[in-house]
Amino acid sequence: MENWQVVLIVLASVLVGALIPSLVMFTTVLYRAAREVTSIGTLIEPTLLKVQVISDRVEALSEGLEGGESSVAKLLSVIGELSRGLERNLKVINVASTVIAAAAPAVVAFIQARRAKDETGDHTNGS
Repeated sequence: MENWQVVLIVLASVLVGALIPSLVMFTTVLYRAAREVTSIGTLIEPTLLKVQVISDRVEALSEGLEGGESSVAKLLSVIGELSRGLERNLKVINVASTVIAAAAPAVVAFIQARRAKDETGDHTNGS
């Protein structure tokens, strides 16, 4: 084996050794972020249901009012916009949670594959 090949193997081993803790930490961060996003999503859902109940009650009250219908209509419009905004945020949180949850196993699989490759001593680069 030539000197440049030995140097290349040593450099690759050092690089892989330095990347493993970073990848493990990144995976841990992704997993924790996914858990937090999921917990936030479960907290927003009851709030969204409460906003819907309030909207239904205000609508029922507004049916018997005279003269104040325009104010109640504006209030309902604002509540509806708030509800739609919360619903959009919940969808974004669900998508982010899904992406994070999908990325974490891929990172773990990559780390395990690299470790297995390093343990077998397969450090050649195809030559």
